[in-house]
Amino acid sequence: MSSCENLFQPLQIGPVVIRNRIASSAHVTNFGERGCPTERHAYYLAEKAKGGIGLVIMEAIRVHPTTHPGPKAIAGYDRRSLPGLKMVVEMVHQHGAKIFLQLLHMGRQTVSTETYRPLWAPSALPCPTKKEIPHAMTKEEIQEVIAGFAFSAGLAREAGFDGVEIHGAHGYLIQQFLSPFSNRRTDEYGGSLENRLRFAREVIDAVREAAGPELAVGMRISGDEFCDGGLALNDMQEIVPLLVDTGKLDFINVSQCNYNGLSFATMIPDMHFPLAPFVYLAAGIKQVVRDLPVFTVGRIIDPLQADEIIANHWADVVCMTRATICDPELPNKAREGRLDEIRHCVSCNQGCVGMMHRGFPITCLQNPTVGREKELGAGTLQKVSRPQKVLVVGGGPAGMEAARVAALQGHRVMLIEKGPALGGQLIAAASVPCRQEIGGAYRFLSLELKRLGVEVRLGVAATVDDVLAENPDAVVVATGSFPVFPEYEGSGGVQLVTPNDMALGKVEVGRRVIVFDDDGHYRATSVAEFLADQGKQVEIVTPRTVEGGDIVQISWITQHHRLRNLGVKITTGTVIRAVNGSTVTLEDAYSGGRWEVEGVDSIVVAGLRQADDALFHALRERGVKVYAAGDCVAPRSALEAIREGHLVGREI
Repeated sequence: MSSCENLFQPLQIGPVVIRNRIASSAHVTNFGERGCPTERHAYYLAEKAKGGIGLVIMEAIRVHPTTHPGPKAIAGYDRRSLPGLKMVVEMVHQHGAKIFLQLLHMGRQTVSTETYRPLWAPSALPCPTKKEIPHAMTKEEIQEVIAGFAFSAGLAREAGFDGVEIHGAHGYLIQQFLSPFSNRRTDEYGGSLENRLRFAREVIDAVREAAGPELAVGMRISGDEFCDGGLALNDMQEIVPLLVDTGKLDFINVSQCNYNGLSFATMIPDMHFPLAPFVYLAAGIKQVVRDLPVFTVGRIIDPLQADEIIANHWADVVCMTRATICDPELPNKAREGRLDEIRHCVSCNQGCVGMMHRGFPITCLQNPTVGREKELGAGTLQKVSRPQKVLVVGGGPAGMEAARVAALQGHRVMLIEKGPALGGQLIAAASVPCRQEIGGAYRFLSLELKRLGVEVRLGVAATVDDVLAENPDAVVVATGSFPVFPEYEGSGGVQLVTPNDMALGKVEVGRRVIVFDDDGHYRATSVAEFLADQGKQVEIVTPRTVEGGDIVQISWITQHHRLRNLGVKITTGTVIRAVNGSTVTLEDAYSGGRWEVEGVDSIVVAGLRQADDALFHALRERGVKVYAAGDCVAPRSALEAIREGHLVGREI
């Protein structure tokens, strides 16, 4: 039985009843093609519905050409989108969930290289992040955009959606009009609060009329912009009732931030934030609109915590968006009391927002079926007719996922790991305090292997003879990779260590440390943060333009902020050229100029790694049916390792 009784109560939202209080908030997927929704959208959102969610809010459709950032975004101003939208609705409804559609104009928070048009905004003030100066909208253009919101709402109605959500959060166009941070107009759309509310009210009026009485209509807001001169919670507690008093809104979805520096980083909080860090904003809005459903969002990954939020009346609906990307079956598992089987999101932001910001379709570090639900989703993994004996060598993320998937298909699986524990390089990553939560990925896999009856042998460095002695039908080699130290000029002398050895406590580093970042991810930056937090003098040296250049921007901002606050010196566009005693010679990667850093005790090298593929090739030469996955194919990240392990597990 479920211990989440509050979470699984139905809720009336205007004319719509949702079956439980779990929602997935609107988020970009990059699944679109030529400005239209695709079958990929439909299968992706239907997977969440199949998993038992109460409400899906589909990603925003763009209400006007001035805010259409490319062919992967959905053109809500174009009827060509209608067939795809209908397909999405039909597939979600098949599994009992309700679905709303978000309506969006980004205003100044995009770039004209994507829209091919000047940006439109209330005032000619550039977005602090995007930097491009927008066109200050005329009154005629304001009315044109309002008409675009209405047209998009009508399209949602025609497609069969249960409701629409007006996006008035995250510093986008509606919030730009609301906030003195971005609105410097002197006409009836600027200045006083009454004037700054005018655009939002006119959008609400137009959307409600177009949506009709049978659709729920709500608005997403930022409970706090988190920036000087912006709207704070007390401001929004005044503004929201004025919007609700129109009687035309059925719910308020409370998020946070705009695109201003550190504020932007709060939009999709990563593992460096506490769990549910912004529920207090929804609770603050709930205090002033008690009779209207209020949604909350932001790193809510545990159904028990979600249930507590509902029980305490801090919010009426909990958006568990990344949580249900990571495990679409989370609602069903929670309702059935199978809490130990939930694959909890670790808020790494690597596959979801990380891929989205790079312009690629979203995925998930732990759930490689995201975006490929038609061929890899729930129900596609069938029991084999002839179970085989499968031997997996390597207990990192690739090997563990391969073993899990093979076992789910009914194979008899044995996993051999040379180390004392399962987890591979994720163990080292999770040993750094600021990255501990990444360990959830291998802990879930460990529990699943135990539940599925996979035989695990630890402390065994498998040889070819060991493998052959087991007489397996198929072998998966997932032996990972090992670091390669660079060769420096000079006599040497400074201690060279790897991030993994340092994180695992295998070595002690000195007081003054250079962390060389030729990796681009968290290997260098998290170790630098860890060492600086111990009071060591730390300098990051990287040949790249920024440290941690492969970290998704929204997470890089907070990582960079923490490093700066800890006094870490960051030297970019630079390589280590020579080591003589405790003196390290650095070289500008562009000019070739050199300078010396004296008194260095240790260099932590986050650099090249080499595939550990000897066993794979040896087994192939002996005619063994062998597969390879993860770093032993080519050193990359856990995202690729888990994806390849999953696909290999299916292939057997």
